[in-house]
Amino acid sequence: MNKQPCELIQDILPLYVEDSVSNKTMEIVNDHLQECPTCQELCDELKVPDLVLPDLKESLPEVDTFKWWLKRLKGAGVLGLVLIILAGIGIGVLSYKAGSSVEKDILSARDVAKTLEQAGLILDSDSNVNPADYKIGQAEPSIYKVNNLDGVLFIYHFASVGERDTTYHQWEETNRKNNSGNNTNNFSERWQYNIAFGAKNTLLVMSLSQFSSEEYAQKISPVITNLGKAIFYDLNGGQQIVFQGEGENWKGKVIINYYNHFWTDDKGVIRYDGWSHKQPVLEFKGDPSGIRGNFSYEFESPFGEFGGTNSDGFDAQQFRERDTSTNYGGVILGFGTVGGDGAIPQKDSVYTLTLKWNDKQETVVLKATE
Repeated sequence: MNKQPCELIQDILPLYVEDSVSNKTMEIVNDHLQECPTCQELCDELKVPDLVLPDLKESLPEVDTFKWWLKRLKGAGVLGLVLIILAGIGIGVLSYKAGSSVEKDILSARDVAKTLEQAGLILDSDSNVNPADYKIGQAEPSIYKVNNLDGVLFIYHFASVGERDTTYHQWEETNRKNNSGNNTNNFSERWQYNIAFGAKNTLLVMSLSQFSSEEYAQKISPVITNLGKAIFYDLNGGQQIVFQGEGENWKGKVIINYYNHFWTDDKGVIRYDGWSHKQPVLEFKGDPSGIRGNFSYEFESPFGEFGGTNSDGFDAQQFRERDTSTNYGGVILGFGTVGGDGAIPQKDSVYTLTLKWNDKQETVVLKATE
């Protein structure tokens, strides 16, 4: 009997249809699809080619697919990696409370640890892991045991954001060359799930061993998501803007999380580190099951556009609001940058949302809310 929850399978489907999962994961999904017509229908929908959109310089995952980095996931352990990066489902056991943002351009490892402890993580120094075995470049980490998760937290300190990004990128490339293009590294050899966050000049890696789907929903997911919130708000000084609007038939929303830092390199040149993440949310005011055939949506704004299309109608489940670690900068270690140069939204900007369904069309204007 298949015991995998539908929500878990649906989050994995984007990799499955791209043939980017391990044989074991494919077997799990195949077994589930044989028993579940709902997930099989969604799988068929995902095989429809997406609307081609212009390339943006910001972190912009499509709804519930995160294809920006997911297409690169190969090899064993994909199921667990997806669980971590999509953390945010289930019962909250650690409720994030906004603390004081650390007003420093350069953070120390202790700054980071103290902030995370204030946010609810229970940290103890871990002497069972040798820092020299987990160097990234020449940086040795400060290592803490995370009692909330029975996990290990690595905190790397660099002289600047630039040094962090350069060192991390070189470390990724070296691992690929040494492992025939795969992203196997010294972390994945010991822990099955590793998620990374950037916080100004520091890099954080949370490493966990295997866990059941029940433990994920009840314990792992909420803690990882709230870890992301503490890093985003308290260490990176992150902010959120919500654009929303309503038409005769539709409600639309775009949730944008972003931060930006300015720092001076060793030549005295001022550099910029910015990051942003968009989450689109759509709600049909009627019966969604009545939308059949071609459905499409497109968000347009002065700083970019994005959207999608589906030939089998509108799936409300795909466009619901989610709170995940990805929203706050989390990436699977070795599968994406931890900073960037994403465009920063302006509160006086306006999004125009165009929806087409059942031979109808509606345009909804989205404005920033207080």
